[in-house]
Amino acid sequence: MRILLIALLLGSVFFHTDDSIADTSVVGIPGTTFEQHQITDKSGRQLTYYLSHGAAPAPLLLMIQGSGCGSVMHVQGNGSYSTLFDLLPFGKEGQFTVMAVEKPYSGDSSGQRPGSAESCSAQFNHDFTADSWLLALQTSVRDARKLEWIAKGRTLVVGLSEGAVMATLLAGHDATITDVVSIGGSGTTQLFDFIVHAYRMCFDASPCLADVEEKVRAINADPANSTSFAWGHPYKRWSSFFHVDPGEELLRSNARVYMAFGTADQSVPALSQEVAVAKLMAAGRDLTVRRVPDANHSLTDPEAPNINDLDKELRLALQWFWKHP
Repeated sequence: MRILLIALLLGSVFFHTDDSIADTSVVGIPGTTFEQHQITDKSGRQLTYYLSHGAAPAPLLLMIQGSGCGSVMHVQGNGSYSTLFDLLPFGKEGQFTVMAVEKPYSGDSSGQRPGSAESCSAQFNHDFTADSWLLALQTSVRDARKLEWIAKGRTLVVGLSEGAVMATLLAGHDATITDVVSIGGSGTTQLFDFIVHAYRMCFDASPCLADVEEKVRAINADPANSTSFAWGHPYKRWSSFFHVDPGEELLRSNARVYMAFGTADQSVPALSQEVAVAKLMAAGRDLTVRRVPDANHSLTDPEAPNINDLDKELRLALQWFWKHP
């Protein structure tokens, strides 16, 4: 069923007070402008984040990856690469102090279905929820802000797919987030996304909706289960993310918002994102919407995908940031 595609991209959520612990190590990433920082959060997890170091202080740009357990940064010999698109180029260009955080217990994702957690470690799947990932992001951002080469005043968060959901959640729990860019993110609970897919992808929606309901009942009956899976992810993951409403989080935040999505997105339906658009517009919030005609989840042409199209869209979002001080 095509609704499975959403699982490739992407409990209740708590606000965490000051929980950063002293930096334990800082290491340069070969061939890049980035440093690797390692700290420990209040739950005892070792966190790893990467931060570019430019010639002059620059606003913080946090980029949040999509779903799955693949590492963001890979070091090979004297060179390095990132699976988070445009992370390294944006860091090298120096307009921002660019940051990315590794998901706790992430690792090698080779041989895994992209965005799925089915082959992730038991430790990752036991740990990963919306609130545990939020804690890691909050702790890392708070630690990074202590550094002198981060300009004060504005913080931009860019999230892609599941990362877009987390960008809204972080903004809703951190009043210092001034700008949010959501790329291909849900506009309301991801459960709504599955319901929309049932109507769009099934000739007769009834059995597809019944399948969604059956899975959700199983998740609700065992919400802490990290070994049973639905749509490519553990029940524990879904039970936490189903409680996150990005539109409501953005309303709770102080952030200006830029939303970009493809009108032909088959992974996160455009109608889901329009729910957040409607909420923000009705509330009179500072919102910019970029609907990319006939584009897919990556904001590219489904018939002739070109990753340069995604680069173009991300750069349009950065231009929006600078045009609206």
